[in-house]
Amino acid sequence: MNNLKNIKGRKMKTKINRYDIALIAAIVLINVVILFSGGRKAVHADEKIAYVYSHEELVGEYVMSDDYETEFTIGDEKSGYNTVHIENGEVWIHDASCPDKICLSQGKISRDGEIIVCLPNQFMIQIEDKSEEENDVDFMAQ
Repeated sequence: MNNLKNIKGRKMKTKINRYDIALIAAIVLINVVILFSGGRKAVHADEKIAYVYSHEELVGEYVMSDDYETEFTIGDEKSGYNTVHIENGEVWIHDASCPDKICLSQGKISRDGEIIVCLPNQFMIQIEDKSEEENDVDFMAQ
């Protein structure tokens, strides 16, 4: 290792100093952290997500776990509003300003692919299950 040659063919002496050791230790530490974190996402693979859209724009993503509960309102009296309730892994519209109130009668949703739509207020909630996404079969061979 001490007999390295530079570009001109001369022998070079190499020394490992404390900065080299610190750099190697930092690289090893970063690799260990990445290895044990397993590339975790902010959302665990076994959780359902409620995507909330208003006027064709995503306005929120909510994790639907059994221990999470929230209620929020999107919109206002003038342009139309929807009050959404999330509890025990289910989501539903609790109140709405639309004239027909069909969105209220759609009930609670909790499974992958289910949606609630309020056309007058241009509002939609869609459920996506991350665990089913990873386990889905893309094709079958015979």
